Amino acid sequence: MYLDVIFFENLIINYLILSLTQKFSKKDSKPIKLFLGALLGACYVLIIFLLPYKMIHEVFAKIILSLLIIYMAFTPKTLKEFLRILAVFYLISFAIGGTIFAVLYTAKLNLHSLWIGILIAILLFYTNWDYIVRKSTEGKMLYSIKIEIFQKQVEIKGLLDTGNRLYDPLTKAPVVVVEFSAMGNILPDNMEILLNEENIDFNKIFEVLKEERWLSRIRLIPFISVGQSKGIMLGFKPDKLVVGEKEVRNAIVGIYKSKIGKDGNYAALLTPEILV
Repeated sequence: MYLDVIFFENLIINYLILSLTQKFSKKDSKPIKLFLGALLGACYVLIIFLLPYKMIHEVFAKIILSLLIIYMAFTPKTLKEFLRILAVFYLISFAIGGTIFAVLYTAKLNLHSLWIGILIAILLFYTNWDYIVRKSTEGKMLYSIKIEIFQKQVEIKGLLDTGNRLYDPLTKAPVVVVEFSAMGNILPDNMEILLNEENIDFNKIFEVLKEERWLSRIRLIPFISVGQSKGIMLGFKPDKLVVGEKEVRNAIVGIYKSKIGKDGNYAALLTPEILV
């Protein structure tokens, strides 16, 4: 394969990678800056072929090259922004490289399959990037939650829900919504009877919860949700609630009968007020 073909192929691939990096890192840049960054990467390929120096083949030289490409294409203003763009750049580069290798291997190293691999990689990014970002963000918003009442304790994972503004109308305390199934044995055995009631009232609570200590802890929390104009959530005041390393003294635990985390990574929803 001629050097000019190698040069132009790398120029185009580099430009595509930088364009994807711009899109998914959401960092503004100009086409000319992306082109100059891609041109720098393409020139490096020529240098590898034309110069016999071993140093330019080292991993350190390639890392320096990627740093220069990112700076030339995006000119980040802070180190944090620089590292974030660099991480996206590497992720896209490795994904495209891996996809191209897989296609070439499947096609028995037919170099004409190069562009098929690039197109497949781009398609995969466009269709899966939201999932990748969501999972990455979700991991940073998960907190360990310890709930204790009447000397019984349960520990679960909770997701910080920035849209959750649920609170107890009487005490104005924020509400942590927790799956009933995740409560373990800290709730009375007959609590599920109340959860099955479409309209919970105090008379039914007195019938089901005969222990006076529980009756003083029960809260009825009105809420509005998508697809349901209004409803009543059964909750209780715990003896102790710890989120991460912070003990929350004024909070209510709302009991949600259905599943909260579809993949089982968490079983509770936290309101931002809990962490203030």
